[in-house]
Amino acid sequence: MSINIDLKDKKILFELDFDARQGYSELGKKVGLSKQVVEYRINNLVKSGIIKEFYPVVNVPKLGYFYCRLSLTLQNIGPEELQKMREDLLANEKAFWIIEMQGNFDLFFATWCKSLTEFRKFADDFMIKYSRYVKVKTENIATDVIHYQHRYLLGKKDTMELHVAETDKRVEIDELDKKILRLLCENARISLVDIGQKLKEHPKTIAYRISRLEKIKLIEAYRISIDHTKLGYTYYKIFLNISNYHNEEIKRLKEFIKRNPATIYIVEGIGLHADLDFEMMIKDNKELFDFIKELRKEFPKIIENYNTVIFMETLKVRYLPF
Repeated sequence: MSINIDLKDKKILFELDFDARQGYSELGKKVGLSKQVVEYRINNLVKSGIIKEFYPVVNVPKLGYFYCRLSLTLQNIGPEELQKMREDLLANEKAFWIIEMQGNFDLFFATWCKSLTEFRKFADDFMIKYSRYVKVKTENIATDVIHYQHRYLLGKKDTMELHVAETDKRVEIDELDKKILRLLCENARISLVDIGQKLKEHPKTIAYRISRLEKIKLIEAYRISIDHTKLGYTYYKIFLNISNYHNEEIKRLKEFIKRNPATIYIVEGIGLHADLDFEMMIKDNKELFDFIKELRKEFPKIIENYNTVIFMETLKVRYLPF
């Protein structure tokens, strides 16, 4: 059963996305509500399970890591074995994004690795334990994951965007920075006072450190994880194959996809399942059908075919390898 929320709640969710640490007063001014009402509504969104968590988007490639991904089609696996697989991945610090899927794949997870050899070892270690349950395994490297706001809530075309992309730029952090990042990954709205108490540091020191992490763009944003099923949405990953490659047409195609309010990610990389990999929040099958129809009409010479999978549940989002 989906939960009906009003326009004010949708505006709160939209404004929290990319800036989940902002205060109640600041948020209230943006959505036209008092500080107290905003706090009450956010608490209700958390209690109802619509907001699952608040988390920072950490640009881990700036620490020298590759964004590596595996997709699995499973076989001959019972509930107990599947639960054990889930628990192992959830406990693994390197597995930072874990999603259960429906379609050609059953499970997707991403991991941070310092080298391709490390990725190879990660995948091999997983297969040593679980190969008997894996029918198909595919591996790829994401070179850029482009985030867009949750505009589908309001039907907006314009969006902020951020990139978690391969880079040769490096930033230096120390153990205190790492401890702060760990606490932010547990709850991105944790107060400076609470962080200071946990780490035995003055809140001003914590504020300075967080400000620096934001300034050097190691922390790109603070986002919310939304349980889309509670709002009546289906989370699709779309694999689009392209013919007659032409840079200007591809650029125009990506811009067309980006402008759709349902689009929340575009992924670029090596070894992807298709030429273009993007993700959308869809209200019903007709919306997806109409989008593909419009896509084919707008780009008749380059759209070859497409496949979709459904993201059923996001089990973990934690942008840290430590």
